[in-house]
Amino acid sequence: MNNYEQKLDSDDPDVLAAYQAETRGEYQLALEHYKKALERNPNLGIVFKHCGNVYYRIGNLKEAETYLSKAVELLPNYPTALYELSLALYRQVKIKEAITLMKKVIELDSEFLMANYWLGIMNYQYGHIREAIENYNVVVSKNPDFTIAYYYLGVAYLRLGKYEDAIQSLMKVIEKNDRSAATYALLGDAYLFMDKKYEARQNYKKALEIDPEDRKAQRGLLALEDYKGINF
Repeated sequence: MNNYEQKLDSDDPDVLAAYQAETRGEYQLALEHYKKALERNPNLGIVFKHCGNVYYRIGNLKEAETYLSKAVELLPNYPTALYELSLALYRQVKIKEAITLMKKVIELDSEFLMANYWLGIMNYQYGHIREAIENYNVVVSKNPDFTIAYYYLGVAYLRLGKYEDAIQSLMKVIEKNDRSAATYALLGDAYLFMDKKYEARQNYKKALEIDPEDRKAQRGLLALEDYKGINF
């Protein structure tokens, strides 16, 4: 057995007990078992990864970062460990560091589509809107059924003032889910920014047919002086 296989070995009885505890939702017990396994063999990178995931699941992001960092140290070519560490950093608003790691995930595995999706989310939050658009376009080019990526692509195009591109992306969402009030409201915004008031009004109204409490659509109609019943 080579060194890499040893690091991925999960035949330890405490690791197996930890798996069972996780399936029952007994996360503290799972952590106890994982840590016992690590006391016996501190080179079990996969167990550091599992510990990090449990801490992430219960919202202890600092500990998640600590254990996932160790997993990455022991398993530098294991893309899911990098991916999970990147998400733990992002949840702590360490966005620049998260972006750096997510890029490494894609370098290791260009087919890791969720990495491109999350890199788009992170780039958008970091203000790198054009880079976010590139990430989302990679996602939809490889999987046209990844509907939420079209949605965020539309949001990003709106942010840049590329309203025609935004409409095109958002219409892809409607093709796949014609009950998305949020998407109709964004379409209303895009048309309103283009001063196409009729189209804007129709989309805001459609959003409110689906969800009468959609505030974006309410505000859009208020801007068009069509809606008076908003309670902010």
